[in-house]
Amino acid sequence: MRLLVAALATLLVPVAGLAQQRWQQEVSYRVRASLDEPNRILEGNQSVLYRNRSPDTLRSIALHLDLNAFRPGSQWLAADSAAGLHRYDTLGDSASGFHRVRGAEAGGEVLAPQWPFAPDSTVVAYELPEALAPGDSVRVTLSWVARPPARSVTAHDPRSFDLSHALPRVAAYDRHGWSVRPLLPPGRTAGDFGTFLVELDVPDDQVLAATGVPLCGDPGWTDARRNPSTSVTHATDAYPAPRDPKAARLRTWSDGCAGPAPGRKTVIWYAEDVTHFGLLMDPRYRYEEGDIFELPVRALYMPEDDRTWGAGLVTGRVETALAWLAELLGPYPWPQLTSTHSTLESATDHPMLVQSVEPSVVTIIHDVGRSYFGGLLANDPWRDAWLGEGPTHFQRTWFFEAQGVRGEYEALEKRVLEWELDGLAEPVSQPADRFRDPDTYRAMSRERGELFFHQMRELVGEGAMRRLLRAYYQAGLGRRVDESLLLEVAETSTGRSLSGFFDQWLGSTTLYDYAVGGAERVMLPDGRWRTSVQVERRTAADYPVEVWVLAEGDTAISRTSGSGERELVDIETETRPRSVLIDPRGRSHDWNTLNNRKTFGFRKSLLLLRPDRPQDHYLDTYFTRRTRRDRLTVGWAPLAWYNDAGGWTLGLRNRDDYLGRYELHSVALTQSTGLGTTDGRTDFDVRLTLRNPVALRSPQLAQRLDLAWSEGRVAAAVRVERGLRRSLGDPHDRSVGLSLAWLSTRVPAYLDPGFYDDAGTVELTGTFGLRSRGGSWDLTLDGGLGGGWMYRDSTAADPDLRREQPYARVIVSATARRSLGGPMTLAARVYGGATIAPDDLVRQRLIYLAGADPYERYANPFLRSRGSILARDGVLYHQPGGAGVRGLDPRTAGRQAYGLSLEFENRLWWGGAGLFGRGALALFLDVALADGDLDDSGGRVRGVGDAGLGFRIDHRIGQTPFQTRFDFPFWVSRPALAQDDGPGDQEFGVRWSFSFVPAF
Repeated sequence: MRLLVAALATLLVPVAGLAQQRWQQEVSYRVRASLDEPNRILEGNQSVLYRNRSPDTLRSIALHLDLNAFRPGSQWLAADSAAGLHRYDTLGDSASGFHRVRGAEAGGEVLAPQWPFAPDSTVVAYELPEALAPGDSVRVTLSWVARPPARSVTAHDPRSFDLSHALPRVAAYDRHGWSVRPLLPPGRTAGDFGTFLVELDVPDDQVLAATGVPLCGDPGWTDARRNPSTSVTHATDAYPAPRDPKAARLRTWSDGCAGPAPGRKTVIWYAEDVTHFGLLMDPRYRYEEGDIFELPVRALYMPEDDRTWGAGLVTGRVETALAWLAELLGPYPWPQLTSTHSTLESATDHPMLVQSVEPSVVTIIHDVGRSYFGGLLANDPWRDAWLGEGPTHFQRTWFFEAQGVRGEYEALEKRVLEWELDGLAEPVSQPADRFRDPDTYRAMSRERGELFFHQMRELVGEGAMRRLLRAYYQAGLGRRVDESLLLEVAETSTGRSLSGFFDQWLGSTTLYDYAVGGAERVMLPDGRWRTSVQVERRTAADYPVEVWVLAEGDTAISRTSGSGERELVDIETETRPRSVLIDPRGRSHDWNTLNNRKTFGFRKSLLLLRPDRPQDHYLDTYFTRRTRRDRLTVGWAPLAWYNDAGGWTLGLRNRDDYLGRYELHSVALTQSTGLGTTDGRTDFDVRLTLRNPVALRSPQLAQRLDLAWSEGRVAAAVRVERGLRRSLGDPHDRSVGLSLAWLSTRVPAYLDPGFYDDAGTVELTGTFGLRSRGGSWDLTLDGGLGGGWMYRDSTAADPDLRREQPYARVIVSATARRSLGGPMTLAARVYGGATIAPDDLVRQRLIYLAGADPYERYANPFLRSRGSILARDGVLYHQPGGAGVRGLDPRTAGRQAYGLSLEFENRLWWGGAGLFGRGALALFLDVALADGDLDDSGGRVRGVGDAGLGFRIDHRIGQTPFQTRFDFPFWVSRPALAQDDGPGDQEFGVRWSFSFVPAF
């Protein structure tokens, strides 16, 4: 193995001096520890030899006590709970983890502990008896006890232990000082590379997995072999010249592990060039072994995992990962690698020891990669977490790209772009406490950090990227790395200036946008063609982009620097050019690719007066809206419905989409045929919606314009809504909006008089919304406050029917939902609404008691008009809304209404996200207070209610989830107003309704 490392060094001489220009502290640990298994306590004595290689004089030393993060009151636990995870905050003191240092000495003097982040105790500092000058060393001894939290012991066997964070570790010291950060997760705190000599006293049937190699003693692998004929390689001689003299003596002292008590054993482990010591044990472990490059590869797993982890599956995948990473970066220098099944909720890596949550190739490639980029190359997770997470995910994606698997980069790039468009992305290279919350910190470190490496590979080329990574690996191997080292290596190995690229990608979140500013084609004297393309940069960020000219018989490609606001590029082709494309491979992270095309001559979109944009036309199936990153999608769908005035209505709808958020326009053209009616009306209708044009893009801002001449009504509405989400981890989605809407009736034949008067309204409304998730309750709050002007038909003979007047309208609705444990769910909805006007209101602006009001129903052609398919006599359909008393006739209304609905739901089955995904039985109660139709005089507030049993089935077809809902109100307090008059004037009886929308 050392020969392989030496061979690598000879290949990378140009960057060999980079790491030598950086100092690094020197640490050596000697530990003796004993496990008290019944009490889950590890007790130990520890000696730390610390040599100051920095240019600073040190007057103190700081240690990480990682297991104190699991004690009540720790800052990490508080942040974990605030994020809604609640993984350890309910354990109580008797089951929580802890670290207790009983005493510390240096130079014969007792050291007094200092707690810089009190009351948090994950970091302890000691003032040294004498200042530690550069080049000097000090030996600190301490005794301690440690206990992992209860949840790190598997539920099926309390003898399973994860003691990977049980040894106190000296914090890393760099140019920023001591790297002590209590808010980092346990084990993610920074430490310097050093040697570990660890003597463990444990029960003799325990099977151990640990960092390093066993110098003596039995780790239990021989008896744990899955196949008794499998050889076991202890690799005791992996360090022929140990740096720790005591380790050298133990190699030649056969009695080094003798003398434990009956039923106990001693195992001594040794490791060099590691930042911390990982330790797992379980007497039920099964053992397998493989090898690659004469390196032992071990797998330890539970008997029940035999079919997924055993038979060489995991060892073979680890070997594949090591071979890939050796090719990409360089040889693995540690003497062994052990893979185990993690007992925790997430994967964890330690030097030479990987804990994976599952054994797939994807997971193994990722976790072994993290051993390279988080173990062999140690970064400060407070300042440079992206240097561990980013390249780890990047190499995994690259591995599968090399196997022919595509789509990972595209999904990543789109996900990061959406964060940037919403203004939720943050610069990657900043301290962790400057991120808005831990979720944003993790997302920027992982996803945006990975995308940075993809963009750098595209920028420098694949061959140069390989050289860059190998040089970076050599320069940082066994050392602490940072952004400046990566930049130095990148510029040295590629011979290019990359500081601007680093500043843009790591220090900002500027969007990229290139466009075809113009293009001209000219035929040359020799019959070839020259196309002059002007490339415009429309944002501050720059990145080289490809320019393609697609001709009738060939394609030519050029590349621009992307740095100028306008760059002119000439491209020659053999045949006549047809179109010009910018960045057709989608590698520049250009947010708006709709302006990246120019087509010469006639194009079909001219017939529709559309701009020259790349488009994808498809047959729209209603349930799935096609979305593309690189072009506008245009879906075409036939329309058909029925109402009593126009009969069968036929038409065509087209709807656009870009990125699932922009250019969400639609046009519907319909013609009523009069078939099936006595009136035989034949009306041509049109509905137009314009939503979120790219020209008006702004973070979390949505715009909408609706115009309609449809089924006897003319309408226009404009709405602007601003999202107020603060960060990726914000559990509250807030929004505010403003809308102006006009609707006027024109043909009374289409109007249901229970919903409409022959009148019009103009209304200005301010709205607000809140969605809260992650707590014990999922909460939703919506409301609106507005004012308007109503006018009646000016042709009416009665002057009272031509009266105009102002009105005010306020609506507030709140829902709450929580699990009661198991399949039970409780949900509640509270509603209040009122419309205030000097005189009688038109019915379309009353507050409706059973469900949606007329303007809400107007968007649905199956409910819009008199005699529509779901609004016909005898069709007992319920459209949710209003005060929510579902047992009432949907036309029941008043000037004011206040409602409360409760549902207890019991899940009957769960079938995933298919056609019949979930079935549930529900008990419901709806009560309301209202005036209007509840009171003959129309002025007093009366009560009404219903209760019954419901059945729900959740479905998903394509992208569209919906619910088939049957409700059976067995009690309706006002039977004369019930939707179903089956029991007549009886309050109790069998009534029913159905819907394709949840009640709330």
